Amino acid sequence: MKPKTTLIITALIGLVFSSVMYIAPEFVTREQFPNAEGQGFADLVTVRYGIASLILALVIITYHVRNIEGQAFQAHVMRGYTLAFSVVCITTLVLQILGKISAVPPIVGTGIVAILSFVSWRNIARESGQK
Repeated sequence: MKPKTTLIITALIGLVFSSVMYIAPEFVTREQFPNAEGQGFADLVTVRYGIASLILALVIITYHVRNIEGQAFQAHVMRGYTLAFSVVCITTLVLQILGKISAVPPIVGTGIVAILSFVSWRNIARESGQK
């Protein structure tokens, strides 16, 4: 898969997550923390807005990075995306397994991005090795 395609898919997935957190922060909070009540629930909803803005920032950066040229730059970007999204996916998966949060959509989303980034990174490495 080409890095540009991977970055466009990554931006779209991030845009969906960010939009849902902006539009329905109470729903997202209730899904992840079903036992939260009162001020704790209100605080978690507020945190959702902060997380949504961070995801949107990453979406904007990702969208603008998609046009990078040169295999060396593309390889660095794809390696960074692979590592970053793998960390988020693994952390969320561990929290899910421990019962701290309910987070299947974020696990799936970050996992897809990590895998696509890894595939793109490996393709660049193979192309570089063939030349």
